[in-house]
Amino acid sequence: MEWKYQTIEREGFALQVAKNNTDGPPLFWIGSALYYPRVIPSEIAEKYEITVVDQRGFAKRTSSKPESREDYALEKLLDDFALVQTELKIPTCPVVGHSGHGYMALSYAREFPKLVSHLVMISTGPSHGAPILEAEVYFQKEASDLRKAAHLQNQIQFQKNLERTPEDFFIHYCVSLEAKGFYQVPFPSRKFWEGIHTNKLAFDYLFGEVFRDIVVEDFFKGLSVPTWICMGKEDYQVAPYYTWNSILKEFPKIKMTVMEKSSHLPFLERPNEFLNEFQNAVLTS
Repeated sequence: MEWKYQTIEREGFALQVAKNNTDGPPLFWIGSALYYPRVIPSEIAEKYEITVVDQRGFAKRTSSKPESREDYALEKLLDDFALVQTELKIPTCPVVGHSGHGYMALSYAREFPKLVSHLVMISTGPSHGAPILEAEVYFQKEASDLRKAAHLQNQIQFQKNLERTPEDFFIHYCVSLEAKGFYQVPFPSRKFWEGIHTNKLAFDYLFGEVFRDIVVEDFFKGLSVPTWICMGKEDYQVAPYYTWNSILKEFPKIKMTVMEKSSHLPFLERPNEFLNEFQNAVLTS
């Protein structure tokens, strides 16, 4: 699948945007314009016209001013996404957020409902706070010995990688979770991260504080678009699928699918099953 790239500069950040050449319904995918085109399988990319936009944590800075937490305020990121969607004339369509980007998609759908037809949150737990502690409990209880041994080796390599290039903390951290985040073990996930730039402060602030403290129930109360959550049954990287149960009892209109034989990237690992579930969720709401 061929992807075309362009850069939109905004407030000292060079936001990359990737778009495939499919003549299909539009999807607006939030995250990294380099990472996600590498993991979105052809089964999906051939059916939908997908635009993937950088969030500021992945965008190269063009300003000489010292960066600050305010540069990565969630409201600023949402304005970035709205600007890109408007400038590129992307019509109202489903917005997709994977993992921590699911919180960005959730916030975007609440803030800009006229730009969003459906909200899709993939492999996103209720928060990066207390619910995520259950991930380790789930891992120790359910994961195979092979997966546990691989994870231990990955943690050793993680420390070595940090000593070599500490500025790439987020990438090293994600790679160190391969045994928790991929159904197939071992899995060479570092290839997906080649050449990707990260701003450590953005991830420390957004993923370490904002998404730690987020209260998704408050966002759901102000949400006006149909919502679908997709979780991998064997995803040990974020809060497990069952941590959503008590919350979703309060919001019966929100649909959730738990996909068997998949982990943190169900769309990559089970593309046909994911596509069927996605289309059922979107077309029937």
